[in-house]
Amino acid sequence: MAIVAQIAGLVEGIAPSYLKFEGDNVGLQVGSAGMAVNKVLVALEVTDEVLHEARSKGAQLIFSHHPLIFKSLDRVLAEDHVGGLVTDLISSGISLLVAHTNLDRARDGVSDVLAHVLGLQDIEVLLPARDIHMYKLVVFVPKDNVHEIISALGNVGGGVIGEYSHCTYRVEGIGTFYPMLGAHPFLGKSGELNEVDEYRLEILVAPDRIEQVVQTLLDVHPYEEVAYDVYDVTTPPPGVGFGRVGNMTKTRKLRDCIENWADKLGTDLKVSGDMDTVVSRVAVCGGSGGELIGVAKASGADVYLTGDIKYHAAHAARAIGLAIVDAGHAETERLVIPEVSRELQRSINEAGLKVEVLVSEIDTSPWNRD
Repeated sequence: MAIVAQIAGLVEGIAPSYLKFEGDNVGLQVGSAGMAVNKVLVALEVTDEVLHEARSKGAQLIFSHHPLIFKSLDRVLAEDHVGGLVTDLISSGISLLVAHTNLDRARDGVSDVLAHVLGLQDIEVLLPARDIHMYKLVVFVPKDNVHEIISALGNVGGGVIGEYSHCTYRVEGIGTFYPMLGAHPFLGKSGELNEVDEYRLEILVAPDRIEQVVQTLLDVHPYEEVAYDVYDVTTPPPGVGFGRVGNMTKTRKLRDCIENWADKLGTDLKVSGDMDTVVSRVAVCGGSGGELIGVAKASGADVYLTGDIKYHAAHAARAIGLAIVDAGHAETERLVIPEVSRELQRSINEAGLKVEVLVSEIDTSPWNRD
């Protein structure tokens, strides 16, 4: 049987924790990393109803988008809302795993799913995650071993750029070394200056992979002493960040878009803007995206769809000529739940684990519906 730590490791492959926004609380929030798991319930957030659903379906782990614990708790009391849920989770033997802003900013995360549901194409990141630093590993390798090393580093997650893996760059050169007393060189002769045909090999590595990639390099490199450097790269990971912007397959008036989008999202939409606006480019952000109105306008979008738009933000959007659509917080995020469930189940199956992933059937939105 699998354990919580193994599922958490697979979630890292879907929404790496290093993608979280500063101050966010993600990862294992309640329970034990060593707890046995054979069923996982994926939900937008944890409520009393979701916890009851997890119990009734026999799940030992809830994987939630919204954190139950947003800030540090001074105390855990059964009489409090959060404390009561924490107490009930523990007494029920159910752990809680969270992917919040890391899932918001991840490739194929919340906003990617929203953009695809709306039928957008040529999708780009609206606000790239410039606060996340990647690493560049540079190593010098003998020419005959370069393919072996590229394969080994790529197999543990090095060189991933967008939809491509094993991405490297190399240039040819000549390395020199003088083996001193006690050295056992892989190439060349002891007691004299040697020259060797080598490659300078460069590979981009994500923060959560750098330790494993470096260790793999040291394990497979043929040299007794491996010369390598690790550089901090300020370029944000490709395809990662808040929101997305894309193009319509064909231009339509805003009123026609609203009717179509309301049907696809299964909710009523609040709109601010000229309903006769011709829409060709659309920005979206799942959840609460009011702070990105200016970014959406700068992206060339004709309309911006998100949730939780405040009154004065709507006025600001009108002032700059940007139509906005408030589709609701939960309504723009819940689309990701079945998608991430399928991806987690695929990862579990590939790992050879016997764990079933269930999609929560509970509508956790606090707003009443007609």
